[in-house]
Amino acid sequence: MWTFDQESTINKLTSFFQSNGGTARDFGNRIYQTFEAVTFAQVIKWYQDNGWTCEVVNPGAGHKSDFRLKFSTRGNAKNFTFVRCTKASEVTNSVQIRHQIRVEIYHNIKRSKPVNKANIVCDVAILKDESYDHIVGNMHVTNDKLISFSEAKHMDAYAELIASFVGIVHELQPWRMINDRKKLRSLYKNHPKPFLNISGISHLTASAIKETFKKRKYDFEIFDAHNSFNKI
Repeated sequence: MWTFDQESTINKLTSFFQSNGGTARDFGNRIYQTFEAVTFAQVIKWYQDNGWTCEVVNPGAGHKSDFRLKFSTRGNAKNFTFVRCTKASEVTNSVQIRHQIRVEIYHNIKRSKPVNKANIVCDVAILKDESYDHIVGNMHVTNDKLISFSEAKHMDAYAELIASFVGIVHELQPWRMINDRKKLRSLYKNHPKPFLNISGISHLTASAIKETFKKRKYDFEIFDAHNSFNKI
């Protein structure tokens, strides 16, 4: 039977961030918050494993305040920790990994009068390395800043959950469904694909739908307890 050991996971997260220069103490009181922190750490490790240098940047003057993840859809971006990843050989040689940040939907930029509230909160977002201190309250990052993203769900996967994630992909980066990664702009090629990270197992219907995604060669992925995105 699948279980999620929150205490053990928090210990692993604490060690992971301490080894990366971050004095981290808070990984959420609720299990789903801890799993979001796991996903955040897994994305960081993906960049480390692929030769990027990753720096934990805490809020406050001189980056000396405590590590603080954003376990809410509200709040000002400048008050929370993010991670800057750099690699000189890449086209996009510096990116930021952010937690719980609003991103404008792709279709909004096609409107003559964009709708300010047309956005989605990404559990983990990989953004172009720019200042986002101006993002306060319910403001969003513009869609052109988004490189990739992840949704983290503490549950088993069922068909409707998988379909919901497809909808998020369609709203944020619909061209991920073109099904040919070789045609992607160089901006996106050497970064993780958007992915749904599930702490539990995939039920039969969800697994069957995932198999059709492989045949369709969509540029996003689904991970669960039996098929992890990355280990920390």
